[in-house]
Amino acid sequence: MGREPLQHVVKRKWTRRDLLKAAPLGAGIAGAAALALHGRDQKITERTTGTCRFCLMRCGIECVIEDGKLVKVEGSLPSKTRGFVCEHGFALRELVHSHERVQHPLIRRGDAFHEVSWDEALAFIGTKLAAVKAKHGAHTLGIQTGWPFVRHPFVNFLHRFARAFGSPNVATVSSLCEASLRMGQALTVGTKYAPELRRAKTMVVWGANPWVTAPPFAHLVAGKAASGALIVIDPVKTQLAKEATIHLAIRPGTDGALALGLIHRVLQLKPPTDALRARIHGLDELTQLAAQFPPERVEHLTTVPRAELDRVAELLTNGDPLGIWQGLGVEHHSSGVQTVRAISSLEVLCGRFDGTPDPRALVTPVTERFHDEPLPALYRMRTPKPVPPEIRARAIGRDVFPLFERFNREAQGELWAEAIERGEIHALLLWGSNALVTGSGAQQLEQAAEKLDLLVTVDPFFSASAQRSDVVLPASTFAESPDVDANDEQVAAKSLVPPQGTSRPDFDILTALANACGVGEYFPWKTFFEAMRAPRVEWMRDDAQQPRPNADARPDFGTPTGKAEFVSTQLEGEAALPRWSPPLEPTPEFPLRLVTGPRPRARINSQFAQSPSVRARMREPELLIHPSAAKNANVTNGSRVAVITSLGRIELKAIVTTDVHPESVVMPAGWASANPNRLIDGSRRDPISGFPAFRSAICRVEPAQPSAVR
Repeated sequence: MGREPLQHVVKRKWTRRDLLKAAPLGAGIAGAAALALHGRDQKITERTTGTCRFCLMRCGIECVIEDGKLVKVEGSLPSKTRGFVCEHGFALRELVHSHERVQHPLIRRGDAFHEVSWDEALAFIGTKLAAVKAKHGAHTLGIQTGWPFVRHPFVNFLHRFARAFGSPNVATVSSLCEASLRMGQALTVGTKYAPELRRAKTMVVWGANPWVTAPPFAHLVAGKAASGALIVIDPVKTQLAKEATIHLAIRPGTDGALALGLIHRVLQLKPPTDALRARIHGLDELTQLAAQFPPERVEHLTTVPRAELDRVAELLTNGDPLGIWQGLGVEHHSSGVQTVRAISSLEVLCGRFDGTPDPRALVTPVTERFHDEPLPALYRMRTPKPVPPEIRARAIGRDVFPLFERFNREAQGELWAEAIERGEIHALLLWGSNALVTGSGAQQLEQAAEKLDLLVTVDPFFSASAQRSDVVLPASTFAESPDVDANDEQVAAKSLVPPQGTSRPDFDILTALANACGVGEYFPWKTFFEAMRAPRVEWMRDDAQQPRPNADARPDFGTPTGKAEFVSTQLEGEAALPRWSPPLEPTPEFPLRLVTGPRPRARINSQFAQSPSVRARMREPELLIHPSAAKNANVTNGSRVAVITSLGRIELKAIVTTDVHPESVVMPAGWASANPNRLIDGSRRDPISGFPAFRSAICRVEPAQPSAVR
């Protein structure tokens, strides 16, 4: 079936019977309106308190509601973020009451979407999924969630629904965000961990931008420049880099080489003690690998001057306690997991895991002792009874990226297009996800989606993915849904804002969908709070062959050896060491390195396109380009340019600035009209996690031709 993006919506038609039914209601409304005129100047005002879930900071907010409408958002002083609210939080009222919200369930018929009732939409989906199950098998259903459900308990119930239906194929944004970091750290020290912001004296921000991604805590990081040392490693001179003690403007994609070079210098400056050696598996092997990255070679590979490399190495060895904040700038390369492993190994050598964690720390490490436990990095799902039947089918990606599935217990969603082409997926539910924009190789998924028997989008807005769907279901925003962060049932039952239009909270939609698909017995609860408080049982695939720490040794780390594993027992061959693989090298045809995806303040991925106040901060996507590269490409500041790779061409506005690496251009993600993911080769992936190489492609830039000439 054709899935050209459609904006045309046919309103529901009213029959004579509908009008007769509505007559008594109309009279009642008229009477109520007459009574309301008596006190029309008196507005009913209330204040509600809860949590903003636009990002992972979970800032506490207070909402002012007048006559059921959100009129103001304020920070909650008693919350952990002490009253902080960013521009996204303030924009909540614009999104809740946006005229761009999906008002009714929509079904595509021919060249238009038609408004239908919830019952009709759910019955349609149930019938289609039953046909897919009968013809192709239940395992050919895929579910993809987006940014709104990062670390959200609702994902557990999506897994429950999928398993009850018979499919293992639930994917989240972990397919391209954060999981690579979690895997690399766990392979090295047994678990994911984070920097102790208050305790650390020397702070390294590596490929991250806390001013944008974690603004409530950014001041603590910035303060290290005055109280200790702040090192920022990034090809872009971010706001934090401008305040840092040292900014290493690294060549994109060479972070692994820099990490190994720093390990080499640290081992020279501070040889490991016998006590530290006893806690490490594979120290000699890593020492030999790092010796291949002397300062002169590191300078050649990374463009980081040797003097700066030596200065950073001295700060790392003398400035403990140490904290390294790693971001997507490290993960989004073809050797992202190995780079994370090298950085974690560097932290071990610098004493990051010595001593006792600071109980006052905002973020504490999770380096507990583990006894006869599976690797703590594994996602240990728990679910209420009755537990759906076990699934024998393998999740998409398990055969290609087995460690990703093992560590995350989900499908690798970046492989949807290939799976559809192979006939392994015939129906796809996008839940709060704009995957046709945010995934790598976006055009490939668009083309593959044409072959689906069913494509459903559940979202408050008519996204680019929704426009290509067969069914669109209007979900409530988090503000209109139960507060999943509340500990009290009465608090949880009351949303920040009354539900808008016919939208429904995600859990209510899922419960209704389960009933439509004949698996309602696994969703017996009336509310999300009740479901969350139901007794839970362990729900894991049998991992009898999984290595476990020696309980008698009482290990310091949760790895199979109980030590920090510089040589991984989970990886084989040369991959057992954190080897770095170089990125694509520029060519005469494509002389620049393309970095895509760094988040601008204006958006979080493709979100906030419907917010006037946020949109005003960045009305169109902008390409950052260094003056020397701009001169070579005959590009001027503010002009429209074309970014070209072997896969396509995109036009946008150029901003000429010295804040970017001279060899690079930087392009934000989230704009369907200028989607950089259409320029990224989806076949270039991290061989361990399957993550796309968003930040180390190659391209050329040239002035855009006037439309009349094209």
